[in-house]
Amino acid sequence: MRWSFPVGRLFNIPIRVHYTFLLLLAFIWYAESTILGPEAGFHSVVFWALIFLCVLFHELAHSLVAKSYGLTIASIILLPIGGVSQITEIPRDPAKEVGITIAGPASNFVIAGILLLFGKSFYPSLQFSEISLQSPSTLVNLFWANVMLGLFNVIPAYPMDGGRILRGILAMKKEYLEATRLAADVGKLFAIAFIVAGFFYNWWLILIGIFVFSGASSEVESATLSSRLEKISVSDLMITDFKTISPDEPITAVVEKSLHIFQNDFPVVSDGKFVGILTRSALIESLHHRLHETKVSEISVKSFPTVSSEETAAEALTRLRTARVSIAPVEDEGVFKGIITVEKLLEASDVFSDAVSPGHETTDSKK
Repeated sequence: MRWSFPVGRLFNIPIRVHYTFLLLLAFIWYAESTILGPEAGFHSVVFWALIFLCVLFHELAHSLVAKSYGLTIASIILLPIGGVSQITEIPRDPAKEVGITIAGPASNFVIAGILLLFGKSFYPSLQFSEISLQSPSTLVNLFWANVMLGLFNVIPAYPMDGGRILRGILAMKKEYLEATRLAADVGKLFAIAFIVAGFFYNWWLILIGIFVFSGASSEVESATLSSRLEKISVSDLMITDFKTISPDEPITAVVEKSLHIFQNDFPVVSDGKFVGILTRSALIESLHHRLHETKVSEISVKSFPTVSSEETAAEALTRLRTARVSIAPVEDEGVFKGIITVEKLLEASDVFSDAVSPGHETTDSKK
């Protein structure tokens, strides 16, 4: 994610922090210091840092369960409104989705239980019975923060954890897309309730409501796109008529080629093998820096997925987006067949949508 920086790895999962998270801590310190003094500001920052450490464990729980199902975790990112586990693909098995999702809130309840046990064992005078984040004891405050995090996350406000659990349960009896739409509708109702409540109680709820509403909308769009592309195979969309370039060519030669064809990115091929991708953005940047004698091999992308012609277009799009590339080679048993592009996949989705919409008759969903 843009505007984030790495802070380390846990269980081989990259951990990143968004720069706005630092702004949040700075705001907390300033607000508390102005009213109660610098020491109070420092304690508040430490407390919120501990809360977000619990948020990190929450996201780590999601990620570890996902890894146990064979999924890849791109990273965990801490944001001012919480954390995000960037899982390459949510499994379509509803039971697995529920398992991955419920692990997050469960981790908060486990942390709360550990804090309660620790407090009762070593500090028996501490009072855990009153719900408060303003106790003189950081331990008590952290206990209730985790209880609240766990309870808040099981609210069925899709795409929050509770909403994903709801979607998983609905998907056990309904089509995946229908389940997603129903869960998103419920999530939007909660989002509106959060926004309204935020005007009377806490402005933080307004931000959460906006996040939930926009997230629910984007999740439906993503599920709709995936549903359309699942009905199309890569073999129907792969491009076989395209220009390739050699890794030893100077970029000036590529510019000359690009003037005569409508092709944004170029496959780099050597001895009949796909060895890289030269993107238009990399080409323009090199020209901008007057690196006219630069060879293609110096600026081409050399890390890319390989797609089979038998895969669905949905699987191909997931691969390309995960790798953050615009094109990929289509290979069957090591034989280079053609290329597939994000542009072609999205175009196919639009064509399929038009073909099956009211007022259109079709007996073939393929382009």
